[in-house]
Amino acid sequence: MGIAEWVEIVALMLLPTMLVAGALHAGPAVRAVRRFVTTRSADTQLHPTHPPIERLAADLRRLLERYETVKRTADLPMRAQRLRAVEGAISDCALQTASALDLVCPDRPPRRGLSTTELRRLLLALVDAGLVLPPAVAL
Repeated sequence: MGIAEWVEIVALMLLPTMLVAGALHAGPAVRAVRRFVTTRSADTQLHPTHPPIERLAADLRRLLERYETVKRTADLPMRAQRLRAVEGAISDCALQTASALDLVCPDRPPRRGLSTTELRRLLLALVDAGLVLPPAVAL
């Protein structure tokens, strides 16, 4: 008996085991392939990279009103900290809104918001682009 005959005998003995294992694992394998294909096709569809402009505008208006409220508070020790925090949030929201409207906007400095003059210019550019903001914003 040669090696070819031994290989043939071993293959015939293992064939039923391989068929049963293939039948048992075919379902999960098919589901995995189907899941891969559907997620792959879903990823090729276009998704917006930013929230809706209406929500960004509403957030910006809310933050500007919050700035005016904090500015009028009587709590002097914490007012400066809160004003800086709200200005940072306004900077983030204004930059995000400007990028959603495809406006040219300055780069945000790391760990702090835009300067007051840059923020004013950006808010004026947003108003010129048609965004409705509260009339009396005294940044």
